[in-house]
Amino acid sequence: MNVPPTKVLTRNQLTAALVLVTLLPFCMVVIMYATVPETEAPVLDAEIRIGPEAWPSRDAEDARIVPSAIVTNPTAEPWQNVNLSINHQFHFAQPGIIRAGEQFSVPLKFFHTKGNQYFPPESQRMRTLTIYAQIPSGARAIMEVEGQDLAQELLSRSDALAE
Repeated sequence: MNVPPTKVLTRNQLTAALVLVTLLPFCMVVIMYATVPETEAPVLDAEIRIGPEAWPSRDAEDARIVPSAIVTNPTAEPWQNVNLSINHQFHFAQPGIIRAGEQFSVPLKFFHTKGNQYFPPESQRMRTLTIYAQIPSGARAIMEVEGQDLAQELLSRSDALAE
């Protein structure tokens, strides 16, 4: 029987093949990172204000006035998977779909960290309020409002109430 000789890689050939197999995917990732254009998340069109709101509802007998984040969807499209964040630390997920023109309010005490520490509005400053929502295209749209803007609106509303 005549058996053909088997091909065996030398040590240098094996090393070169392993280097090529290792570096080729790395180079492809670097090329993709350098050439793919950077895209930003769409900006969410929302109306946000911080102010007193009756909770659980205005009609409830045991309603209390509490400081709340009041969000309105002024667009003609519904939002899904709405999440709000205070100072990028305290979070709240709004269940359900927010229809066009719909408004909802969330008491500030409902925002909590991943470790279940609640936001203390009486002792901690609100620096940012961020809203994340899934728009009909499937993209996640984001709106971030600085705390100074929220505080100015709250001050102007309280001045208007005092008059």
